[in-house]
Amino acid sequence: MNGLMHFLENTLAPLGTRIGNQRHLKAVRDGFMMAMPLVLVGSFFLLLISWPDEAFNYSVQGLLQDIGIYDILTTMNQSTMAIISLVAVFGIAYRLSESYETDGPSAGVLALSSFILMAPRFATQVFNEEGEQVTQLFGGAIPFSSLNANALFVAIVVGLVTAEIYRFFIQRGIVIKMPKNVPDVVSRSFSALLPTLTTLIFWACLLKGLDALGVEGGLGAVLGLVIGQPLRLIAGTMFGMVIVVLVNSLFWFCGVNGGQVLNAFVDPVWLQMTEENQLAAASGEVLPNIITLPFKDLFVFIGGGGATIGLGICLFLFSRSKTYKTLGRISFIPSFFNINTAILFSFPTVLNPIMMIPFVLAPTINALITYLAMYTGLVPLTTGVVLPWTMPPIIGGFLATGGSWQGAVLQVVLIAISFAIYYPFFRVADKNNLEKEKEE
Repeated sequence: MNGLMHFLENTLAPLGTRIGNQRHLKAVRDGFMMAMPLVLVGSFFLLLISWPDEAFNYSVQGLLQDIGIYDILTTMNQSTMAIISLVAVFGIAYRLSESYETDGPSAGVLALSSFILMAPRFATQVFNEEGEQVTQLFGGAIPFSSLNANALFVAIVVGLVTAEIYRFFIQRGIVIKMPKNVPDVVSRSFSALLPTLTTLIFWACLLKGLDALGVEGGLGAVLGLVIGQPLRLIAGTMFGMVIVVLVNSLFWFCGVNGGQVLNAFVDPVWLQMTEENQLAAASGEVLPNIITLPFKDLFVFIGGGGATIGLGICLFLFSRSKTYKTLGRISFIPSFFNINTAILFSFPTVLNPIMMIPFVLAPTINALITYLAMYTGLVPLTTGVVLPWTMPPIIGGFLATGGSWQGAVLQVVLIAISFAIYYPFFRVADKNNLEKEKEE
């Protein structure tokens, strides 16, 4: 055990900190956060337009159509969730340039233009001089499918590469310099001309090269094959989900935010799968994906990292130690909103040998039970509604599964399982702390 703790504390924890602070991964993570308000608001509109009629034996969609707002709610949903990648590419380039102390807004706007340049368009039919019909790929309108979660990997690559090209020119002074008496805003605009021109030419050459090679779908198709498919095979399966949960929990156990380490890799996949469910729910089709962002946030890590909601109940109801009684009163309510900072660092669970097994086991069991419950049809799949990670259980499970009571019941079962897993280990820790208090 001492050897394992030494490895976790001196090897795994520093590794997680370095990965979490790596500037490119941090830019991807922070860039996505710019799009999250749109995701949350868009999910609210989806919840209204896709509410199941059998939930209250009443047609909510029929009511919305009768009062004339169903169509506008659908459009509002499309205008939020359907441009996630468009917002993300700006945010990623902005944050990366900011980390280099270059002009973030200019890099973000340049990345936005580059992303539009690379976006697949509707094919248009034109006729040549001989009257033959010719398909033209570069002049048509851009569909929503080129801007939504399907294009997240394109947004990541375009955002990162564009910011790197931009800072290369700026940091090396390869810019058009204006006299000192010129306003700073004007000077920065001229400084951005050369990197802007170079960047757009670079992406245009890449776009034309892919077209010349006959690659259908452009850069998105290439990235989907090289990056998207392998990540989907990992994060989109039960086995892969368990691996992600285990690694996430181990980093949290070491005191490192596991989400900061892994989210840049797996969140684009889960967000894409979430939107696929959302589109299917809106059109009345069968939901294609079990694993989504709400699957992780509301069912696996219920109570926060380590699924510590059961430990919060133990502290609140069964503590004999005076210290733990106080901690239970402080941490009980926040734990129901997935906020467990006090439990992690005051109990503590972080680097506490007694709590390592339940801390890793609880979210892993949650993932397996939730997956099997949804796979067998006992609980409906999540409809693509993205709720805040602070959404309390029962309400969150009900809304995430499209107003299904089974989703709420599943969360109650998971809370009970978390409690059962943590309780025997908590008793040992509580007994040890009580004896220590008596000695003092």
